[in-house]
Amino acid sequence: MSHQKNNTLKKIAEQPKNNDLIELLADELQLPLDKAEILANRIKKTPNLTPQKPSIKTLVEKHSKPEPQTANYSIGVLSDKEFRLFIQWLFETLGYEIQSSCVVNHGADLVTIKNAEKIAVLARKYPPSYTLSDVIILAAQQAQSTQKCDRALIIATTSFTEQATQEAQRCRVELWNNTALTTKIEEAKDKLTYDNPKISFQPYQGSLLLSLLSLAETKTFLVEPRTEGKYDLILPGVKYPLLTFEARNGTVVQCVFRIEYNEPVSESDGEQLIGTDENGNKKGPEDLEAYELITQYLTQFIE
Repeated sequence: MSHQKNNTLKKIAEQPKNNDLIELLADELQLPLDKAEILANRIKKTPNLTPQKPSIKTLVEKHSKPEPQTANYSIGVLSDKEFRLFIQWLFETLGYEIQSSCVVNHGADLVTIKNAEKIAVLARKYPPSYTLSDVIILAAQQAQSTQKCDRALIIATTSFTEQATQEAQRCRVELWNNTALTTKIEEAKDKLTYDNPKISFQPYQGSLLLSLLSLAETKTFLVEPRTEGKYDLILPGVKYPLLTFEARNGTVVQCVFRIEYNEPVSESDGEQLIGTDENGNKKGPEDLEAYELITQYLTQFIE
């Protein structure tokens, strides 16, 4: 009898229309239609019998008025891959040992070690009009437990809700919001300057290709391989490449400056330092002179 009653109540709660409910009551409870109608009207007026949708907590909350962007870096517009490379560069520059990394939605997860502490890092990339809720704290705790870390750290290109901040303090999860992230970038740049006080460029390596590839060793720049022997040279935290170069059989056959008057330009619109003529022959300065011109061009972005 109890099981039948529960089934009846479930069917009542699922009826969207009053006419359907009247017929259901008449059929289930063996009532005349007039009495079923009176009962149906009472049920519809009773709020406790009206099914409610469960409340679901979301990871991000949107502001009606976006918070002002405090960072001077366009990190929020980086692709997931670029963002992952940037975060790894940042931690390595700040003296963290990268133990492992893996791709996830909207950012990168890292496992790092510093001062004998194993740290699970969650990095999330969202526009400044969003804030991260306390749901991210649970995700950080799960990552810490799964990867057997001593603590967790969350990086965000936006801010955290007040509840998320309070929950992080309670659970001892470190938070870097967009403002803290800007500070860490400045710290990383200062460290690079301190470690390389005179020059941020490697000396000429015997060929232009080897010299350009060696720029990544200073960690001031990143060299991102593309298809067909092409590479983008980028400054961490800046979305657009500073230059693009292409190599064939160990020789740079194309090199294009991608920033003009502080504005990014496409590869086809950039200033071409090295190219090929209609017969496929290389044109432009010799390798050593080309490298000197490239380092002069790049200097403006690190001063």
